[in-house]
Amino acid sequence: MKAKHLLPALLFAALPMVTMAAQSTEETVSGPETHNRELKKGDKAPDQYKRKENAVTDWKAKGLSAPEKESQWVKMGSQYVLVQTTNGVVLDIHPSH
Repeated sequence: MKAKHLLPALLFAALPMVTMAAQSTEETVSGPETHNRELKKGDKAPDQYKRKENAVTDWKAKGLSAPEKESQWVKMGSQYVLVQTTNGVVLDIHPSH
């Protein structure tokens, strides 16, 4: 193989590795509750998280901020997620300690 063809081939082969190395700094949550779908702020959580019985009531003791109007903290996997109760939109994601 000629040298002028080798360099583009090597660069093309290394491209997936460079792409995979980029890490997201945005908080996400996934697990069986989300059908292993990754959720981030602005996504819609499953409807079960809009129900009062799933709310984390001791949010202050867990170091979470006060829930906004018409929202509640819920536990998804190992993280706490602030979910809007009217439409299920994820407002915030916070790791549990």
